[in-house]
Amino acid sequence: MGAIIFHLLKRLKMHRAVYVFAFLAVLSACTDDDQESHGDVKYKTYHNQLYDYKVEYPDFLIPQGEATNRDGQKFISEDQAIELLVYRDYKNNYLADGDLYRVDEAYKEALRSVQEVFNKRLEDNAYIIEYKKGDALHTDYAQLYADNYFNIRFIYAEKDQHMLQGTIKHVINSLSLGVVDGRTQEQDSNALADSLADMFPAFIEGFLSDAYWGKNFNNLLRSNDKTLATYIDSNMDVRRYYAPGTVAILASRAEGFGFAQEDDFSSKAKAGSAGVFELIGSDVSPCGLDFNTVQRVYYQRLQSLPDVVINMQTFETKSVRVIYPQAPIMAVYLPNAYGNPRGF
Repeated sequence: MGAIIFHLLKRLKMHRAVYVFAFLAVLSACTDDDQESHGDVKYKTYHNQLYDYKVEYPDFLIPQGEATNRDGQKFISEDQAIELLVYRDYKNNYLADGDLYRVDEAYKEALRSVQEVFNKRLEDNAYIIEYKKGDALHTDYAQLYADNYFNIRFIYAEKDQHMLQGTIKHVINSLSLGVVDGRTQEQDSNALADSLADMFPAFIEGFLSDAYWGKNFNNLLRSNDKTLATYIDSNMDVRRYYAPGTVAILASRAEGFGFAQEDDFSSKAKAGSAGVFELIGSDVSPCGLDFNTVQRVYYQRLQSLPDVVINMQTFETKSVRVIYPQAPIMAVYLPNAYGNPRGF
C-alpha cells in the first residue's frame, strides 16, 4: 500500500515542548573530548554554544579556534591540503527589502556566485553545491533553522575527492541544531516522551477541528491554506510520501507534494469530534485499526521516520532527516471520507 507523510511541528509555549508528528495513509563554544569511530576515520564533536549547534569533524583536521564573532570555526589538515569551515550566517536580500532569503532564493544566489558546478541539490530546508574554484574543489552545504543559515564548507584537492566522500557526508549528516547538553537529553528523554504522550490528545484535537473534520486535507495542503499555518514550522515545512507504484517517494512543496490530477481534492472527512483517543504500541500496524465501531483517533510513538527510495532502478533508500533530532515523533491515524485509515 502507498504511504503519505506530512511533517508538522507546533511549539507549546506553556510546556516549552516541541512535537514532530507525521501523517501516514494506511501504512563559549567548545570541542568535546569524546570520539566516535566510523571505519578508518574517527570523529570529534564541535559545539558552538552561542548559536547552539553541534557538528562532528574528522580527527585528521585540526581546530583553529573560533572566529572573533564566535559564529563558527575552521579546521585544517596538518599538510593544509584539506580545510573545513562551519559557521552561522544570515542570508538576506540587501538589494531589495532586506528580508531573509527563502532556501530556494539563497540556493539561487549561491549558484550565481560560483562556476564549474559539478553537483547541486536543493532540499526543503537546505541545499548543497559542489564546484571547482582554481585548483581546489568546494563542497558547500547550508541549512536554514530559526532564521539562521548554518553552513559547512569543505575545500580540498581533486585527488582527495573520492577519499573524502564518506567523510563529507558524515559531517553534513551530523549537524544538530538547537541542541542541549547530551547528558541532560539522555536523562530527560523518557520523561519528556511520556509527558508529550499525555498532552498529545489535546494538541491533536485542535488540529482536527481546524484542518480535518469536514474538510479535504489534500486541498488545504495544495492551496497552502492559512488554516495550516499554525501547525507548520516554517523551518521544516511539509513533505509528503506518495506511492505511484510499489515504493514510496518523498515530495516537497516545490514538487507539488507529488499530487496527481486524479488525487482526491473534494471528499471531506465526516464532521464530528473524536469519541476516543487511543495510544497504541509502537509495533502495532495501522492496517488493522478499527474505525467502524466507534469514532476513534489512534496515535503512536515512532522511533524514526520511514526511509525513502532515492533510486527507482536499484531501490536504494536513505533515511529522512529532521532538524529537531531530539523531538519525539508521533503518528496519528484517522478515518478518511470512506472510513479507511489515513495517517498523520
